[in-house]
Amino acid sequence: MTTQPPPTVIPLGEYADNGFYPGYEPRLETRPFLAEPLAPFSRADEDRFWMRDSQHFAEGITPASMGLLEDAQTWGTQYGAEIVGIPPTAGMVNRIAGVHVYLGQCPITSLWQMGARAERFGAFAAPRLADFEGYWSGYRAELEAAYAHFDGLDVDAMSREELHAALLDAIAFHRRGWGVHFEVMYLLAANYVALFQLVTDLGLETGQIPKWLAGEETAYLQTDEGLWRLAGRARELGVADALAAPTVEGVRAALEQEPNGPAWWAELEAFLAVWGQRTDETATMDRPSWAEHPATPLGTIREFLTRPEGHDFAAARREVLAERDRLVDEARAAIADDDRARFDEALASNRAANFVWWNEEHNFLIDRRIHLPIRRLTLAAADRLVADGVLDAREDVFFLFRHELLDLLTGGGPADCRSLVPARRDYYDHWSARGNELPPVMGTVPDAVNDPIMTELFGLTPDYFATIKGQRATATLSGFAAARGTIVGTARVVRAAQDIDQVRDGDILVCGGTTTEWTPVFGLVAGCVTDTGGTLCHTAIIAREYGIPCVVGTGVATSTITTGDRVRIDGDRGVVEVLA
Repeated sequence: MTTQPPPTVIPLGEYADNGFYPGYEPRLETRPFLAEPLAPFSRADEDRFWMRDSQHFAEGITPASMGLLEDAQTWGTQYGAEIVGIPPTAGMVNRIAGVHVYLGQCPITSLWQMGARAERFGAFAAPRLADFEGYWSGYRAELEAAYAHFDGLDVDAMSREELHAALLDAIAFHRRGWGVHFEVMYLLAANYVALFQLVTDLGLETGQIPKWLAGEETAYLQTDEGLWRLAGRARELGVADALAAPTVEGVRAALEQEPNGPAWWAELEAFLAVWGQRTDETATMDRPSWAEHPATPLGTIREFLTRPEGHDFAAARREVLAERDRLVDEARAAIADDDRARFDEALASNRAANFVWWNEEHNFLIDRRIHLPIRRLTLAAADRLVADGVLDAREDVFFLFRHELLDLLTGGGPADCRSLVPARRDYYDHWSARGNELPPVMGTVPDAVNDPIMTELFGLTPDYFATIKGQRATATLSGFAAARGTIVGTARVVRAAQDIDQVRDGDILVCGGTTTEWTPVFGLVAGCVTDTGGTLCHTAIIAREYGIPCVVGTGVATSTITTGDRVRIDGDRGVVEVLA
C-alpha cells in the first residue's frame, strides 16, 4: 500500500481574516461574478491554491481600482470560461491580502458539466477559429468606436447627473471589454493546448511551439520602434542632454532652452497621440496614462540614449522568422508522413488564430487602456466633489469604492469622506510597503491546475508546482526554456513595473514576471529570468522577438537571486546558475 505524502500548505497566517479597507461594505452590484466573488482572504481559503499576481498588481490596489479588478480577473475570466465552454474551469477569482492581489482557479469537477461544456466548446470554437481575422476585427472595431465616443465627451461641461450617467456607461463598457478579452483568450488558449497535445503525442519538443508562431508585428513592438526613433531624433536635433532631467517638468523646462527643443517635444506629442493611451499597470485607477504624464516614455528614451547603436528591429525580425521556418521544417521532417497532415492543419490553425501575436496585440486595445474612460470621468467627478467641499483633494477620489462615488454623485454616499480617506490612505501605505514580505504563493499547493490561461500564461505547470513543493532556493534554478542562447551577466532584481528605470544596458533582468509595460527594457537587457510564466507569457514572447536568452517559471528566482549577483542563463536548457 502506497502512502500519499502530506499536502504542501503555505499558511495564510495574518493575511486571513484580517479585515480590509476601513468602512468597506461590499455591495452585490459592485461584485460581479458568475462562479464566485472577489473577497479578502478568509481562513477557509487555505484549502485552495493562490498565486500572487505581482505581474499586474505589484503595489496593491486602491479602493477605486477594486471595481476594475472585479470586472477584469473575477467577472471577465468567469464570463469568458462560461461563454467559450472551457470544460475543466469556470474561470478565476481574486483574493486580497492587505491590498495585494492573489489569483486562484474556479475548478469544475462534475463530469456531466465537463462533458456538456466540451460539446458547447466545439460548436462555439469551430466557426470563430475558421475566420479568426473577421472575428477579432469585429471586436476591434467595437472597442475603437467606444473609445472614440468616450474620448469625445466634454467632461468639463457635465453636471453631476450627466457624469453619473456617463460613468455608468464607461463601467458597462469596461466590463464588456474584459468579457471580450477573456472570451478570445480562452478560445485561443484552448486551441493552443490542442496543438500542444498533438505535439506531445508526436514526440516533438513542446518548447518549440511558441517559436513556430513567432515573428508577427504587434502594437507594442511598434511602440518600441517609435521610442527608439525619438531617441535618435534627440541626438539629431541636439537635445539629448535636455532629456537627462529626472522629471517631466524638468525635461520640458530644459527643452525650452534648446533651439530644437520645442520641435522634439512636438514629435513626442505626435507619438503619444497614437501610442500614449496606455498606463503602466492593468486595472489601476490612480496611474496616469503616458499621454497624461509621459514619465515612462521619457525614462525609456533616456535609457535608450545610452546605446548609440540603437536596436535593429528589422534584423531581429528576420532572425526570428528564419529560426521559425527552420524549426518548423525540422519538426515536419521528424514525423511520419501519415502524421504530417494533422501537424500542418493544427499549426495552420494556430498561425491564423495566433495566441503568441494576439497576447501582445490585445493589450494595446484592452488591458492598458480600457479603464481610461472611467479614470477620466472619475477625475472630473472628483473636481466637482472638491469644489463642493466633499473631498479635500482630487486624488482623494482614488480612496472611494466605485459604489460610493456613484452614490456621492446622486446625493448619497459616505457622510464622513474627510475622515475616511486619510484612514484608507494609511491602510494602503502600510500594506503597500509590505509588498516584498508577502509570499508568491499561499494555500495548498496542488500537482497541477486545469485552467489553460493559468498554465500557459502564468506558467503554473506541474514542474512549477514541484519547484514550490521542494522549496528549492539553490544556486541552480530550472524553468521553461523561453528563448535560446547562453549569457553571463549581472542580475538586476526588479519587483514592479514602475521601477524598470533601474534597469541598465547589459543587465540580466530578474523579476516575478513581465507584462507589456516592461517591453522597452528588452532592448537593453542581455537576458531575463522570472518566477512565473509559461509558453505564452509576455516575457517569453518578447525575449524571442528581441533575441535574448530567457528562462521563465523558475518559481524562486526573485527569492534566490539578488541585484549584483553574477548569473548564467541557458535559454536552450531552461537553467539559471548563480555564479557569485
